[in-house]
Formats: sequence, structure tokens, C-alpha cells
Amino acid sequence: MVLAIADDGRGFDPVERPGGVRGHGLPALRARVQQLGGALTIESVPGEGTVLTAVIPLSPPSREGS
Repeated sequence: MVLAIADDGRGFDPVERPGGVRGHGLPALRARVQQLGGALTIESVPGEGTVLTAVIPLSPPSREGS
């Protein structure tokens, strides 16, 4: 399954970590997608908007030893 979310907002540098108090939104989203065996990509350029793409397999990841 692929989910892509795009906006034409102000964008940001996905490598740079902003200072100050920030939420847990993107790190939490990335962790949840990884728990489901998927991957999250973030494409953003300051002034150009952002695209988040989550790719999650339809079959849950196997749990060895379960």
C-alpha cells in the first residue's frame, strides 16, 4: 500500500533539525510505518512544499519466535 500526502506550503529542509520545542509528529510517523514493515520518505524544499510517502506491505511483517 502506498500513501502520498502533498502540500504546497512553505516546505522545510528535511535534514536540518529545527531548534526549540517541537512535536513528535514526523519521528513518530516514521517509527509507526517501520513497525508495520514499511518505509517513510520525506521530500521537501524550503518555499516549495512537502511530499510524505508511506509504503507499507499488505502482509504484516513476520515475527520470528512467535
